[in-house]
Amino acid sequence: MSESDEKGQSAGGSSAAGAAGAADEQVKVLDSSFFFLDIPIAGTKFAVPPSVVAEMKDLRSKSKLDAMLEDGRLFVSEASPSTRKRVVAASKKSGDYGVISDTDCDVVALALEIGGIVVTDDFALSNTAQTLGLTVIPVQMRRAKKRQWKYRCTGCLKFCDAPGVCDVCGSEIIRIK
Repeated sequence: MSESDEKGQSAGGSSAAGAAGAADEQVKVLDSSFFFLDIPIAGTKFAVPPSVVAEMKDLRSKSKLDAMLEDGRLFVSEASPSTRKRVVAASKKSGDYGVISDTDCDVVALALEIGGIVVTDDFALSNTAQTLGLTVIPVQMRRAKKRQWKYRCTGCLKFCDAPGVCDVCGSEIIRIK
């Protein structure tokens, strides 16, 4: 197991409020879910991609984002297209491609590019980040375990490589555990 994998699996059930140690020294890349909850987080350096800023519509989450921008703890940055392509490839490998949003991909890509830690409660985002060896800190929920999804035909029960339509019986192929 690589050092980054060990970091990603450490601190089993901790939350963002309780995360400490070496994680506080790295930039934490925040998912939108952080701004929707009133939970404090340790650290002084945070980042978000522009797509997270665009998702802040309600007054409370926008005010939280604006306050962090104004006091200099938060910066907005966008990852390169090549890093984003790596994230999309990882989401396909982990089986999360059909459910991970563009904003989620932006969060993972930014964390990958700056060597940051992902802060999220989104399972698909967390799973994709862990596939890339990134450390993930949950905002409120317990830490999600990395999962490799499988796909199975609902008709003939054949295992397949991706969702879609079965080439054997024509039934829908769905994602399963």
